[in-house]
This record gives sequence, C-alpha cells and structure tokens, in this order.
Amino acid sequence: MSSDTSKFHKSKQSAAVLKHAVINSYVTPFASKTGSTSKGNRVAFIDGYAGPGRYEDGTEGSGAMLLRKANELTALNRKVECHFVENDAATVARLRDVASAEGGDVKYTITDDDISTRLPNLLDEVKDIPLFVYLDPCGLPIPLDEVASIFKRPSGHGTPATEVLINLTAGLRRFAGMLYSEKAIGNSLKRLDEAFGGDWWRDVWLDKCPTKEGSEDQKMLAELAVVEGYAERLRQQASGAGTWIIDVKPRVDLKPIYYLVFASRHPDGLVTFGDATSMGLELWRKHNAEQAAEDTLFSVAADWEDDWKSEEKKLKDQWIGILAARLTSELAKGKPFRIFDRADEILGADLAGLVRTMHLRAAVKEVLAAKKTTTDPKGVRDIYKLLLMPA
Repeated sequence: MSSDTSKFHKSKQSAAVLKHAVINSYVTPFASKTGSTSKGNRVAFIDGYAGPGRYEDGTEGSGAMLLRKANELTALNRKVECHFVENDAATVARLRDVASAEGGDVKYTITDDDISTRLPNLLDEVKDIPLFVYLDPCGLPIPLDEVASIFKRPSGHGTPATEVLINLTAGLRRFAGMLYSEKAIGNSLKRLDEAFGGDWWRDVWLDKCPTKEGSEDQKMLAELAVVEGYAERLRQQASGAGTWIIDVKPRVDLKPIYYLVFASRHPDGLVTFGDATSMGLELWRKHNAEQAAEDTLFSVAADWEDDWKSEEKKLKDQWIGILAARLTSELAKGKPFRIFDRADEILGADLAGLVRTMHLRAAVKEVLAAKKTTTDPKGVRDIYKLLLMPA
C-alpha cells in the first residue's frame, strides 16, 4: 500500500522536536517500571504511523528513537519489542534500512500496511505484556472505536499496563470549514465523524465558532473543545483511563498546530507522562532558543545558551513560587492531602505539563521552611502521593 508522505520527512521541525522529546523522556521509565514485573521482562512498543525512522537530514524520527530506547533498556534486563506499521512503500524501505543498521538485538517487525488492518493482530501478539502505542498520522487518525479497542485488555492490579499517545486534529479546521458550506460534502464530514466517534463534534465546533468568519480565537476555542470532547469519549470507552492533552506549537507565541492526547489507566502512568511532558517542553524551548539565535548577529547568537539558562531559571523560580502559594492555600484548610488528589487546585490548567516532580519537591520544601506544613519531602520518591500535613 502507498500514499505520498515524503514531504513530511525532510527535517525535524520545532513541533516534532517537542513530541519526540516527550516520547524520549517517557518510554524509558514506562518500560523500566512496567517491565520489572512483566512476563520475561517483556514490553511492547507499537508505532502505527512509523515513517522512515530518520529524517533526511539524519535526525531521529520515532522509529530510530524507539529502537535506540529498546537497545538501551537491555542494560536493565528489559526485553522491548518494537512493531512498526507504515503504509507508504518507499518510506517502509527507508525504515527497513534504519532498523537493519540500528536495531541491534532488538526484536522488531515492520509491516507495509494500514494500522487499522494490522492493529488487531498486533494487539493479540502482545496481549500479555505492557504496551505503549504511538499513533502519529499525517492526516486523520484511525476511528475512535479502534483507539479504544487498544484498552480492551485486562485492567486492574497486576495486569499489563496499556498506554496510548495520539496526534489529533490534523486537518480538523479544513473539515470544520465544510460545516459552513452548502455543497454536498457529507462523505467528507463522515470521515471525521468516524475518526471522532460520531458527529457530536459538529455541534461542539459550531457552538464555539458559529460562522465561517469566526475569529482566530473562536477557531482555537472550537478546536480545543473538540479535542477535549474526544479525550472525554476516549476515557469513557477505555474503562477508566485518564488523559493528558498537550498543545503542540511551532513557537511559544504561535497557535497550536496539533494536539497530543495521552491515555493511561494507571495513576503512575499519568504522573510519569506529566513529568516527561515537562522535560520535553524544556528541550523544545532550548531548540527554539537555538533556532532564534541562528537568525541573529553572531555576537548575540554566541550567548544564546546562557540566555536560555537564565530564562529557564526565571521560569523555574516563578513556577515554584506559584506552587508554594497554592500548597499553602490548601494547607490552610486544615486537612492533610496528597498533591495527586488536588491536581486541579495545585497544578491548574496553567502549570499542568509545565512543572514536574523537581518543581513540586522544591515548592513543598519552601512551604516546610515557612512552617506551613510538618511534612518533609526529603527522600520521598513519589511526591504526588506524599501526604502533606498542615502545621
């Protein structure tokens, strides 16, 4: 099977830097933890829209990254197997070359097919081991029902972990624009209905952006509302899964070009992914700072890394201050609590995904120093589940 996706694999753009940085930060703790108790220490990665493995400029794509991670994890006695699916013949050939050169002793499969066709068999092959599925289509994703089917595995204590990361909204605005047309475009809209699990998204979009002449802010609100609706339906169909939503931008000052939706049925998975997102965003900001420096005078560009580190410190101090204030407010209510149970109050929509364990730990230390709590976070591994006691 084939389709022309060649234009997407020339070089890694800023948005791709972010999503790959998040994956790079996430898959090692995922495989390390879940593989410690799995059968034969096995863990599976499925990359449903695998691409060529590496971009034409040599930088890592998801394929090369997952193979590298699988090789690194052998040092921890984790047997990670990678299953790649890609439906463009020329791209598959490039991926096979990358895997042959870099796969080492990792067990991997490469299938020239559509992920919708291949997914049921893959799920059967890895049914008894922890699974991370990455779905990064160039166009519309597979239907929501098929994404939800990934979670039709045993759940609960002692069962293999199941986690999914999906790139959403590619082409959403183009399809949404058809809602304002009088032409017969029902079949095109039905494609998005299928991907999103029904036509519910149409009313959601029109509620936020009722006319074709809607402002950019209205379109962004409509887009986010549809993504949130998708995540809600995935949670419902995935038997108790929680979700993260990450907006992916070319630069901080630009609008999102797509969203990543992560789903897991385990609290540890959600916490770990939140930390991975924070680390990924830090690397993304560094990449953008370096790119911006390349467009400036040499004397200024030479100092870009020092300037970036200075800005990162300002962000860190600001975030810790906000977290400490919110922790203090919760402690003032006079009852002990865990951060995990008060995530909305402590992290909020503004800091979720930006901060991670190191920032929360520093904030708890500040609150302890201010004598607002008697709880010392020293030596505590899981800061989210630490019970904070009012002073």
